[in-house]
Amino acid sequence: MHRKQVSYRVIPTTECQIRMKWRIKEDDVRNIQGQSLKSKTFRANAPSVKYFLSLYPNGINNSEANSVKLDVHLDFPKVINITASFSVAIKSASWLLKFTDVNFFMVANGSQGASICTRDELFSLEKKFFVNGIMEIQLEGTLKACGIKRKAPESLSLAQALWEADDKDVHKWILCVKSSVFKAELNSGMKEALENKITIIDFSFETVEIVLHYCYERDFYNLITEENASELLHFADKYNIELLHHTIQIALFRKIGIGTANVVKFANMSVTSNAHELQEDCVCFLLNAIKNQTPVDDIDDLKDEIACELGRRSFLSVSK
Repeated sequence: MHRKQVSYRVIPTTECQIRMKWRIKEDDVRNIQGQSLKSKTFRANAPSVKYFLSLYPNGINNSEANSVKLDVHLDFPKVINITASFSVAIKSASWLLKFTDVNFFMVANGSQGASICTRDELFSLEKKFFVNGIMEIQLEGTLKACGIKRKAPESLSLAQALWEADDKDVHKWILCVKSSVFKAELNSGMKEALENKITIIDFSFETVEIVLHYCYERDFYNLITEENASELLHFADKYNIELLHHTIQIALFRKIGIGTANVVKFANMSVTSNAHELQEDCVCFLLNAIKNQTPVDDIDDLKDEIACELGRRSFLSVSK
């Protein structure tokens, strides 16, 4: 079977701020097991972008054994390019490091850092890297994410042939391949298996028809609308059809678009249908709306899960 080439779409630049504090115990640094210590990983307010810090008390390689290194890491699997400007400070030691317009291009993750001091200086009382057994590292910066990649797989030649055949009943093996839930039902010894069919009563005919288009890798993308997307997502989630679930989320972002009129609807939809990509897009949109004081329709209807996430990300992140 031949799969057609996947297409990508470039989304305009998204700018966001990152801030965090990392509190490290002196005992953890002295008794390090392994090469480095890592902070918690935090989400930036740009889709799919995460960041964290790492400390190398014994350097990164043998030639740097007495050099203490600190790196800022960015994880951006869906972004083509990030331009970062940031500062890292250890205020108790009057230590500050600044980077301006550092480019991370076409990789899933990247890092930038420098030497802080020697290992002896790190534990020196005079240098004051540790105060009361704790070192506090602060990160502040701006990220400009350009070219967010959105992709959806295209049709398979075998699926085309099956669809065009005279017998258009959904073949048992097609359902089993597409859905682990269907597979379990059709091989369970239950009524569905004995009768070799599945009865679906809690979804509309339109939804089931679109899912059949997906099963045979027909062009169903244009059938997805703002009105039917919620039920389609729920169907894909209930029957564990992962690729369909992913594609619907991409369609909502790429074809319909997230705006002030529908972001609450989409955000709530993401919670009820476990649509994590859609949820991340909506959270980032809402955070930017808060920052820019942009009115959002139906904000009082926002689900508690989304409101809590907005509140959590509005505060300074602290890693211990």
